[in-house]
Amino acid sequence: MKRQNVLNIRSGYPALFGANKIAEGLNFAAEVPKGAKASLILYRKGSGVPWREIPFPEESRTGKICALIVSGLDRNQYEYNFCIDGEIVQDPYAYGIRGRERFGASSEPGDGHKIRCAFLPDEPYDWEEDRSPDMPYKDMILYKVHVRGYTKQYRLSPKLKGTFKGLEEMIPYWKELGVNAIELMPAYEFCEIPVSDKTKGMISEKRQEGKVNYWGYVSGFYFAPKRSYCATKEPEKEFRDMVKAMHRAGIQCIMEFYFPKEVNPLLALKAACFWKCYYHVDGFHFVGDGVPGELIAEDHLLYGTKKMFQNLPVYSGDDKTTAEYQSGFLQDMRRFLKSDEGMIPGVEYHIRHANPSGGTINYMACQDGFTLFDTVSYNYRHNEDNGENNADGSEYNYSWNCGVEGPSRKLAVRKMREQQIRNAFLMLLISQGTPMIYGGDEFCNSQNGNNNAYCQDNPTGWTDWRAFKKNKKIWDFVQEAIAFRKAHPVLHMGGEPKGVDYLVKGFPDISFHGERAWYLNEENTCRLLGVMYCGAYAVKPDGTEDDFLYVACNFHWENRTIALPNLPEGMVWRKTADTSDPEENSFREREEDYQKNIEINPRTVVILVGRKKEE
Repeated sequence: MKRQNVLNIRSGYPALFGANKIAEGLNFAAEVPKGAKASLILYRKGSGVPWREIPFPEESRTGKICALIVSGLDRNQYEYNFCIDGEIVQDPYAYGIRGRERFGASSEPGDGHKIRCAFLPDEPYDWEEDRSPDMPYKDMILYKVHVRGYTKQYRLSPKLKGTFKGLEEMIPYWKELGVNAIELMPAYEFCEIPVSDKTKGMISEKRQEGKVNYWGYVSGFYFAPKRSYCATKEPEKEFRDMVKAMHRAGIQCIMEFYFPKEVNPLLALKAACFWKCYYHVDGFHFVGDGVPGELIAEDHLLYGTKKMFQNLPVYSGDDKTTAEYQSGFLQDMRRFLKSDEGMIPGVEYHIRHANPSGGTINYMACQDGFTLFDTVSYNYRHNEDNGENNADGSEYNYSWNCGVEGPSRKLAVRKMREQQIRNAFLMLLISQGTPMIYGGDEFCNSQNGNNNAYCQDNPTGWTDWRAFKKNKKIWDFVQEAIAFRKAHPVLHMGGEPKGVDYLVKGFPDISFHGERAWYLNEENTCRLLGVMYCGAYAVKPDGTEDDFLYVACNFHWENRTIALPNLPEGMVWRKTADTSDPEENSFREREEDYQKNIEINPRTVVILVGRKKEE
């Protein structure tokens, strides 16, 4: 006859939240309201039938926390929940959630015994001397993806599509493109089938019962990798395998966390610390009204870890790893792209701006709005499929459809859209700060005009990899533009350029020009901007000074001639990129020399490089 487990139970440590292994056994700590009865429920692994229920006695309570130590329990063979006043609830500090293996088929927390909490595995993990790639914000090319949607239509085996393992397969693609940091939209456990109005976030407040919350910007179990994003039955190992593979390839992993205003600030902080230590995550993007920004920025364990915020917290420490997501960059640059009036001062600011306390994240598109291709293909949102009468999503997209709403066979329209996309990428990549590319924009991924695809767990919300082959020329351009930025440190100096000649080089580090050299016309009707970088203010890896660079942007709908600043004696300007050039490889140095001026085609960005004049 098999002997049953003999468990020893006594009061535990209330400050050790969740379920944690200690020398005496397993410590369980749960928040229990005053006067409420609570118990620990144990399950055999994989079973939804309770195996044993252990009440929390009143003497185990400290404040609102009840804690027990259970010894004699093999955590590899069991799962658990809490029962509080007769309701089965999951542990908000759980390291794993079981019962949600299928995306979109799970239920809310508290659905009986179907959903259960898991322990961290006992088996040690071999990190193989894993190290985070040494990468300051100034050298990052950030690339944001949705774990499920990014590979759902990629050429992977069905088992790997939409999983962490599937992302690991994408590493060669990211390396070829030139990105070196990946940001994951919420990849911790969350309930994608909201049936109540308890959680309010970045999705529409008019949510319908049973609608899939594809994005995941709701409260969740912040310590657990999302089980339905796994190709294996070992989510903890699969996520660590992915991070280790990224690091081996020189790519950082950034996690996005959404904290609503009701979240416990201590839980939010502990979650970030846990992912840093246990999963070797390199940084975090914090969003939501409940982000304890100052607490996170000041935490010593997170010192040196990248911390990105929508609004920078007040912080005066010496940790230069806080960064601000710059939504103003998107708005002003898109308006400039569509030739709005009065945009020169804003564009000038964003090109040179860099947060002195860490980083500035610039982007032209993200999940919350049009993709970049839809920005140049639609004037209006088309969210009818969301089931909210097209009333959800932003009314303000700062977009221009280039003459036709939606898909078009007109060659002139299609050429203009491609040109505008090239313009957008160049404006992003020649600006100081860290560029963020929304996954798929580099090959014109479209959501058919849907600017709020939070509930579209289907081809609308998934990355359309069929567009890659159709738009390979755009991809080539983006790849070359990234390489150009990396090759010129003057485009990513780290600090904000001063606009003065503080090194006595004969030129300021950055200067702005108009139709006349050294004079910038900022009148409302002006849509012409020239930017000159003096390469003497940045040093290449080989120790030599960087080049003189001149970026000319003409967003008038007619040709404009712009006067060029004089270079040192014996040097001329050579055109390196021209977004109106139909050549497949747009980054190539032309033979023609420019000294006094250059004519620029309508809605075009041109890049010139200073070279020694050939005799």
